[in-house]
Amino acid sequence: MRPWHEHDPVNPSHADIERQAYRERIEVFLAGREAGGTITADALRKGVSPASLAEAAAGLARFADEAQAIVREEYRPRLACGDRCWYCCCKPNVLVSIPELVRILRHVEAVFSSEALAALRQRSRGYEAQVAGRRLEDPIDESVPCPLLVDGRCSVYDIRPLVCRGYNSTDVEACRRGHRTGGALVPIFAMLRDVTDGATVGAGQQLAATDLDSSVLDLGLALNAALSCERDFAAALVRGEVDLAAAENRSYISELWDHVQETARWVGP
Repeated sequence: MRPWHEHDPVNPSHADIERQAYRERIEVFLAGREAGGTITADALRKGVSPASLAEAAAGLARFADEAQAIVREEYRPRLACGDRCWYCCCKPNVLVSIPELVRILRHVEAVFSSEALAALRQRSRGYEAQVAGRRLEDPIDESVPCPLLVDGRCSVYDIRPLVCRGYNSTDVEACRRGHRTGGALVPIFAMLRDVTDGATVGAGQQLAATDLDSSVLDLGLALNAALSCERDFAAALVRGEVDLAAAENRSYISELWDHVQETARWVGP
């Protein structure tokens, strides 16, 4: 969302239309935030454990899928996303929460064969080597595949994190350009992303209120760190035995929330 004061519309009627569009987006975001906080709080009433954190992540994913289905039905976007369309899976800085990482690690340990796990470790090390020394938020022209991408498909698709559920494209050619050129823009249906952004902020704020780590993590780097353990990846993470410093973004939640509040003030009631 761009703050309203960044706009300089020439036609007042266009300004009114755009202002109303932002109001609708903010409404969707706030609903996601409320749900994200409630789902996370409910799961953590059972205590902090790999199971309760994974339950929180599963609840957030279910909410996002259901909310996005409503939004998609109402607005009927023409999305270009499809099977084996992996362009968005080949850029760094895919941000996940601690509960989402715990859920993925539990799944990997329970489902992946020893061969698949070894291959995932190798891809994670390769990812870390590719992004070493860079700022993850900077545009990048080369392909940096997510370690979970296998043969053009996500190997944990059913439990993919919110950021992946919310990302979408209305133009596959723009995705191809974005894959080749870091600064290329990809048009998206914004409300689908607002659902998952809102849920991410709500969950993060609830984690912080419970004195838990509300950082978001670069998925590839976090996987590389967690998989350095011999076993019990998720449990080791929850016990604080995994060094996530290289993967952490501690300001993302607060900055996104500040940005939405700023936009709301400029849009007005």
